Amino acid sequence: MNITLWDRDATRIADIEKNLRSALKKLAIEGHITIMSEPPLLNRMGVLNRVPLLEINGMYWSLRVEETIPESDIIDLLTALTRQQESHSQS
Repeated sequence: MNITLWDRDATRIADIEKNLRSALKKLAIEGHITIMSEPPLLNRMGVLNRVPLLEINGMYWSLRVEETIPESDIIDLLTALTRQQESHSQS
């Protein structure tokens, strides 16, 4: 699973990345995390005022603007996405 974390705050990025890695480990999901943090790029992508965002499979996911995404919420999201992928592959 490829996950891109879009944010501009270094402290929040570190917290969310730690939460992402922990969630992936707990769920036994292999994942690659990419960080996109350059304000000009965030602005061009139209996400500067919506960060932090997680981009997974081309879809953007967020909770509260300017707040760290907790590990429990990441686990819930990844669990739902994994179930969705499994149901699509069985169809």
